[in-house]
Amino acid sequence: MVVSRLSLYLAFPVALIAFWPADGPDQRWLLIPLLGALWLGQIFALHQWIRASRWLLIPTGLLTLTILASYLVAETWLSADIWQRWLDHLPGNWELFRSRPPVLSLCMMFGLTLNVLLLSRLGLGSPILLLLVAMGGVWLSYRSLAPPPEYASSTTAVPLAILAALWLFWSAQCLALLPTLHRYWRRILPPLAVGGLIALLAMISWQEQRQTDNLRLYDLAAGEGNDIATRMASETASHFKAMRRFTSFWNMLGYIPSRSEWEQQAKLYHDDFGYFRNIAFIDLEGTVIRVYPLRGNQKVLGTNLYLADSQDRAALDHPLVYGIEGQTGIVDFIQGGRGVISYLPVRDVVDGTLRGAVGMVVSVDKLLNSLLAQTSNQDRAVTLSGDRQLYFHYGPLGNLADWQYQQPVTLGADLLTLRVAPSLHWLQVQRSRLPEITLAFGILLAYLLHMVLYIYRRLAHQHRLANRANVSLREEMKERERLQQEIEWIARHDELTQLPNRRELLRWMDDHRDPLPLALLICDLDHFKSVNDHFGHLEGDRYLKTIAQRCRLPVERAGGLFARYGGEEFVACLPNCDRQTAGEIAEALRRAVAESGLFLPGNVPVTLSIGVSITDEPPIRRDRLFQAADDSLYRAKQGGRNRVVLTDAS
Repeated sequence: MVVSRLSLYLAFPVALIAFWPADGPDQRWLLIPLLGALWLGQIFALHQWIRASRWLLIPTGLLTLTILASYLVAETWLSADIWQRWLDHLPGNWELFRSRPPVLSLCMMFGLTLNVLLLSRLGLGSPILLLLVAMGGVWLSYRSLAPPPEYASSTTAVPLAILAALWLFWSAQCLALLPTLHRYWRRILPPLAVGGLIALLAMISWQEQRQTDNLRLYDLAAGEGNDIATRMASETASHFKAMRRFTSFWNMLGYIPSRSEWEQQAKLYHDDFGYFRNIAFIDLEGTVIRVYPLRGNQKVLGTNLYLADSQDRAALDHPLVYGIEGQTGIVDFIQGGRGVISYLPVRDVVDGTLRGAVGMVVSVDKLLNSLLAQTSNQDRAVTLSGDRQLYFHYGPLGNLADWQYQQPVTLGADLLTLRVAPSLHWLQVQRSRLPEITLAFGILLAYLLHMVLYIYRRLAHQHRLANRANVSLREEMKERERLQQEIEWIARHDELTQLPNRRELLRWMDDHRDPLPLALLICDLDHFKSVNDHFGHLEGDRYLKTIAQRCRLPVERAGGLFARYGGEEFVACLPNCDRQTAGEIAEALRRAVAESGLFLPGNVPVTLSIGVSITDEPPIRRDRLFQAADDSLYRAKQGGRNRVVLTDAS
């Protein structure tokens, strides 16, 4: 008893050491007042002032639970921003990420408080409470002494003085209960062992889930970094490909363009790629004689790049001397700013004579800002650096995670490093609540199971395990049924357009051979390859989905089936449809595509060519029906596209 009181008297003064020296508000500013209230409540209980102890400890326990709830409540119910706004009402600069104590320290605080409120009685679960506190203390001690986990998304350790105080509180309560434990240990040991095992499994699951969630958050940041890098590579390849087309135009002309000719052609490409600083024409002497746009680039016009204090002379030699493409690394522009310059040689296609070079000037800031504008996440810092120099920074400067994702990227002739560092706010919002829910409910289950086993022993325990097994089996059966339905749907439909696929079309035709006549329409988008080449496959996919939704309605209203046959080719099958009706429906499909608001490069509307075959004589030969429709489609293409050609399948 003397050692128990000594531990209690030492606990709070030891905790106060954590405040020296005092910094800005952090977890200590919450833990030490809670420890002080627990210390006073336990002193009151030691002196049998039970009512005063409860009046002090009940609010302490509720406050501890409230802080613990910030780990458990879903973001959609009570967001991190709301918790932060509550902290903003306190004096000082409180930040949720740094101010909120680790979840295990809160669990230890609540367990010690609850044990005092329960007067350390065996029948009310004091042994399991002290065991749970000890297990949490061991885990918290390890985290406080070991390096923090990689990609941590929350605080995991407490100051050593506070940790020592928690152990002193536990020692005082455990020593006070030790005589009773020694007397009834045979009665307590089996349920205590089971409860401890459940708690251990909950803590292991919590740790694994938290680590998995940390990796998930890292993967999100990595995925965003990869996405930015991929977009950068794709955008670079796209504008380089466009500039090759631009250069080939001047190769065919065979002479140096006039100012008006240059501005007329360069404007089209400059408008397509908003991050171009300018597009210039350099003569064989290295002098810039044409530039678009002129505004903001007056300093460049007339400048001899060989004589100017520029960093791109070696790259300029490639097109002007060797007749090959050249690229700089990141350089400082003459007109201000920095970026990458690509040089493409211009030569006469007849005799191969070099006429000069096209200079494509890409602004790094504009390029990356245009890529980042396509993402919704703003709670992260994105930097681009190389050779100990920072070239680009986007996002917050402070309150960032201790870790960051980095990936090498190539920009021009430089190998750079792209880094993505999430903000602390983003970590708070995105972190999963499941690990802490697993921990909290695992500890609660351990306590309740200990209580049930203490009274009923094995009967209640076996009933709980059987109930869990039944619930798990039902969930597994439901999941298997759902997966089976999903697999069947995927096997019969095109995932992009949500239309039936070729397999479903053929099955449907077999099931709907009657009534005759039967019409088959093969629809093919005209010049659709140019959409993918010019706008990219993502935009091409959007075109296909839009056209699929517009075309399926007329066919389905007529009792037919509209399916994607492959690529940009669609097939409509219409039973009980004569020649006139088939032609009308085909014309409706053609008009629907022409009026869809989708355009090919050059602002030309997307059009549809349709070949139609009709048969009214059984038996239906599916191969002949398809061949006749395909021949009609060929004639529609040969006849100028955007038209319907009908034929009878013999």
